[in-house]
Amino acid sequence: MESNKKFLTLFLILFSLIAIDTTGYILIEKVTLPQALYMTIITITTVGYREIFPLSNTGIFFNIWVILSGIGVVFYITVTIAENLFEGRIRRILGRRKMKQFSKMKSHVVIAGYGIMGEYVCKELAHKKLKFVVIENNNERFAIAEEKGFNVLMNDATTEEALDLAGVGRAKTFISLLPSDADNIFTVLSTREINPEISIISRALDVNNEKKLYKIGANRVILPYELSSRRIVNTVIKPNVVDFIDSMTYHTPEISLSIEEYTIAEHSPFAGKEIKDSGIRENYDAMVVAIKKSEKTIFNPPPTEKILPGDILILVGEKSKILGID
Repeated sequence: MESNKKFLTLFLILFSLIAIDTTGYILIEKVTLPQALYMTIITITTVGYREIFPLSNTGIFFNIWVILSGIGVVFYITVTIAENLFEGRIRRILGRRKMKQFSKMKSHVVIAGYGIMGEYVCKELAHKKLKFVVIENNNERFAIAEEKGFNVLMNDATTEEALDLAGVGRAKTFISLLPSDADNIFTVLSTREINPEISIISRALDVNNEKKLYKIGANRVILPYELSSRRIVNTVIKPNVVDFIDSMTYHTPEISLSIEEYTIAEHSPFAGKEIKDSGIRENYDAMVVAIKKSEKTIFNPPPTEKILPGDILILVGEKSKILGID
């Protein structure tokens, strides 16, 4: 998108320059439009043909202006086109070679699209020291991701080739943040076909596409406009609650509490025990605020609730201790 705007601006400047120069020849030398246009083109392109009409002294100075300004603009446009052409190909080749280094990467996160939201997602994943790969086909955005040291693949995320190179078949999570819902739907569908077990998170710009994304295999659908609106309203109504939740979620140094989720494995020391007998509060200073069992979530579970393999505990407690649960 940014490249297209740049090219459009450059060509508008070029056409404006041609119009000005053509008009100048007509006014100064009193020639016809075809003669003036032809003179302008052969001058700014420096093809070497002689003048098709004699130049007055004023015309000579105007011709110098045409040569200097025209050559500069044409040269810059040529260099820009060549740079984008070759730079894109080189980055695509280097990106593929780089991805070979991650061919054995497993249980990682794949992000489709490095837009504004994608940039923030990658920043947070990097902060959490999680492994991830970005798929981006825009030269400028690819360069930004690469400069930040992220594992980025120059390719179209809607193609199976890109998904395979990014290791979707071995990944734990796929996040689709492409600029259109149509692309997100197509990418989610392709990803689910490649890896039936992967967890898929997708953005939906239109609320009407939320059900479609769930239907084709997305586990979570984020509606950024609705989510932002709710946050703004909650900040107005209960700002202290929002600040407290943010502090726990982003692990700010001012608050020592953290909220985490813990999946109970088959051989977990908590499996088969009631909450009151699990030792979570006594040994880790943590509270079980919710338990997710299959499709049901129990909020504020009673002390007699039994913890079973496959349950997901939502814990609140001291950062240093709660993160030490294994």
